Amino acid sequence: MHRKIAEGVFEFSLKKPEGFFFKAGQFVMFRFPLIEKPTDIQPRAFSIASAPEEEELLFVAKIKEGGRAGRWISEAMHEGSDVTFQGPLGNFLLDEKTEKPYLFIATCSGVAPFRSQIVHALKAGDRRKMDLVFGVHAEENMFWRKEFDALAREYPNLSVFVPLSQPSAAWKGLAGHVQDVVPQVIKDSAQRSVYICGNPEMVKEVKGIALEKWNIKPSDFHSEDYV
Repeated sequence: MHRKIAEGVFEFSLKKPEGFFFKAGQFVMFRFPLIEKPTDIQPRAFSIASAPEEEELLFVAKIKEGGRAGRWISEAMHEGSDVTFQGPLGNFLLDEKTEKPYLFIATCSGVAPFRSQIVHALKAGDRRKMDLVFGVHAEENMFWRKEFDALAREYPNLSVFVPLSQPSAAWKGLAGHVQDVVPQVIKDSAQRSVYICGNPEMVKEVKGIALEKWNIKPSDFHSEDYV
């Protein structure tokens, strides 16, 4: 599967290689060729969005104008394309030893590892409180909203909040950056095990706020950023 799911966002799934096992939250390094020069190949990291028990490997890509990976995914990738990757890699894993509720904070494609972690945890019977704050710019940038809402209906311990930082006048939902919205919807952040993924600037800013204003313990703060 390979399709555009929002403005500037593509998702694609791959057949899982035989013997390939990973943990929810890990990533792989794809080897992307330059479209104009296929022999020019460079690695790019992508979090696995599918849960380990799902049959295919799911990925989501925010298309950066002129970017090597984005161009190849949006212009050259098609059904049946062969891709090369290394992995699984990374240690952005849920701390399953803690009994604290989970708080996931993501912007755009930074939600990928959280889809994997949330689906895996829920399917495994984890009934602790889980909240996902998933920020995007505007309505046309939203994706996976219906799937997350369906999960929240099936599993009452999951709540999903989707704030827009640049909403239209017609938007009736939450508005603002994730760091501004979290205090509005999460009243017990100091008691949470917090996971953040997004662009480096967002992750750095939220980390500072989380440790200084939300009273998150450093041991309860987990982050991963992307470029």
